[in-house]
Amino acid sequence: MPLDPATFLLHTEPAAKTTVRTRAADGTEHEIAALLIAQTRDQKLFITLETPRRYLTHTRLPDGEDEDEIEIDFVQDYAEIEALLEDAGLDGLHAGERGVLYPNLLYLLMNP
Repeated sequence: MPLDPATFLLHTEPAAKTTVRTRAADGTEHEIAALLIAQTRDQKLFITLETPRRYLTHTRLPDGEDEDEIEIDFVQDYAEIEALLEDAGLDGLHAGERGVLYPNLLYLLMNP
């Protein structure tokens, strides 16, 4: 039995989730929940919970610029996703700053 996304998100750490606001061609705006699945020092990889699922990166801008400023992109090239997962350490544990969040990946596998 799939787990309700609202229930799962209720118990998910705030740093491991985000809300993406998108605008459709007709001008309507949508809010989409996304889960953090991998993180390196400079990037976070999220996946949206609504279908079709989309990958989203938050990239911290290089030193010398505003540290709080991030660039947000939807990723369409799977090679970029694989590289980020590899950089995050597929065989490592999430340690607050780097790694893969296996509980979130497991949730996504169990709730297609």
